[in-house]
Amino acid sequence: MKETATTTKLETSSRPTHGVLPGVAHLAIDVVDRSQSTVIAVLQDARVEVRAVFDHGIELAEKATASAFRFAKKLGQRVDDGVAETLANTERLLGGAVKSARETTKAATELAQTAGNGIAGQTASA
Repeated sequence: MKETATTTKLETSSRPTHGVLPGVAHLAIDVVDRSQSTVIAVLQDARVEVRAVFDHGIELAEKATASAFRFAKKLGQRVDDGVAETLANTERLLGGAVKSARETTKAATELAQTAGNGIAGQTASA
């Protein structure tokens, strides 16, 4: 989006052709007019470039924000996957511990009953 400033053309036919002082005055006016046109054109160019920088800055911020949100989503997914795996392993571990405790309790009960029957059987036969 380049904009160009328009410059005014100087009309040389309206100048008086005689006298040094009027010639200097008209030259000064021409220089001021030309300088004014140049300054306005430079300011227009600067405005266009500042606008481009501003637009690119907004685009950069937009892309950086979108990237940060994508990263946050991936991070959340990976943390959730890690927690899910940890919970599944913990469930298996606790299930195995409970199963072992039940088997140990059953074996201890059977041992106690066998021992009780053994002791009761010896005292009954004596």
